[in-house]
Amino acid sequence: MRQSVDGVTQIFERPPPGAYGKAAGLKVKFYWSDALVWFMRAIAWLWVAKGLFNWALVLGALPRYGDFALLPRSLQGSIVFFAAVDLLAAVGLWLAAPWGGVLWLLCASIETVSPALGVRGAASGMFGAALNVPLVALYFFLTWRAGQERV
Repeated sequence: MRQSVDGVTQIFERPPPGAYGKAAGLKVKFYWSDALVWFMRAIAWLWVAKGLFNWALVLGALPRYGDFALLPRSLQGSIVFFAAVDLLAAVGLWLAAPWGGVLWLLCASIETVSPALGVRGAASGMFGAALNVPLVALYFFLTWRAGQERV
């Protein structure tokens, strides 16, 4: 349902995904908002993996990365922070909630900026920082296109 400026409520329904297709003789319609949701869900899987990796570091399940207690305090704090916030961001991204995108952007920006400042603020290092830049750019592009679709 949509309400127009003059207060008239109209029923607006997007056809179900199976309504289009070559078998029905109709054109397939691409929605940017659907692409944004699928992108957010794919990123959610990556962030669940990152959060579980950080928890594995905290719990000592990955001995080749060393003892968590012997790491510098700043790195310990950032690992614990990302262990909690990455999983929260993943839930928000999976639900396609605005707060999930905000948390994810916060985590990605902190991970991206910290190696440039010389502080090892994330366990993912430069690889994680380099991966975050195109992911954030693609997120902003899809968000912009989905917003244009609604107008």
